[in-house]
Amino acid sequence: MLTRWIPRTRWQAFAIHLSLSALIAATLVAIILFLWYPAPYFQSMGGRDLLALMVGVDVVLGPAITLIIYRLGKKGLAFDLAVIAVLQVAALVYGAYIVFEARPVFTVYSVDRFESVVANAVDPGSLARTKRPEFASLPLTGPRLAGSRLPTDPEARTKIMFDSIGGGPDIHNLPEYYVPYEEVAADAVKRAKPLSRLRSQNTTHPDELAELDRLVAKSGRPIDDFAYLPLSVRTGNMSVVIDAKTGAVLGMVALDPWW
Repeated sequence: MLTRWIPRTRWQAFAIHLSLSALIAATLVAIILFLWYPAPYFQSMGGRDLLALMVGVDVVLGPAITLIIYRLGKKGLAFDLAVIAVLQVAALVYGAYIVFEARPVFTVYSVDRFESVVANAVDPGSLARTKRPEFASLPLTGPRLAGSRLPTDPEARTKIMFDSIGGGPDIHNLPEYYVPYEEVAADAVKRAKPLSRLRSQNTTHPDELAELDRLVAKSGRPIDDFAYLPLSVRTGNMSVVIDAKTGAVLGMVALDPWW
């Protein structure tokens, strides 16, 4: 009975291998896009190039090798296919691990801007010391919003300053100093600039402007009710749209605040 499911030609073997690889890759892509890197983080953090490389190796290279080596009745065929499968799975797992470790886990307001903090940039000791449960673990479903507040102890403040200058963790990498964003929203309002300014200085980015317009239109309020602050991400800068009075976050857009 099992022989009826064995591919008779290399093209059948290629088609089966390609279909299985595409199904696995599509599942992984869905997890990355909707859980680990919700919009607009995926595009802005360079996820597209890494994902294209990872999926290309998994979906294209593995089935292509099967197409080359497959011949029904060939001696050692089962071993060859097993080796291909193991290498393909290993490459996929490694690529997924890299993407997972680089996922954004916190969006932290710090001093005069927001910082996107990725999983492998969080100081593990500070994570263990935090007393706020919402910041004591790394989320799997997109970044959590937080504020940061320097410690009152002068020695601790000095240590953070010198550590950051020397390449160590800055305050936005230290969850023990996170506070709910609402506690620092008033300061964010003071630092923010009118959203109309962001729109007028990014006229060469129609797709991003359209996303900004949709964000404002969805709120049902005029653009003058909102302001923006920079959001530093691994590959550049984005903008956080906030309520100009309360500081409440409306959303993020892939527009450069320094343009």
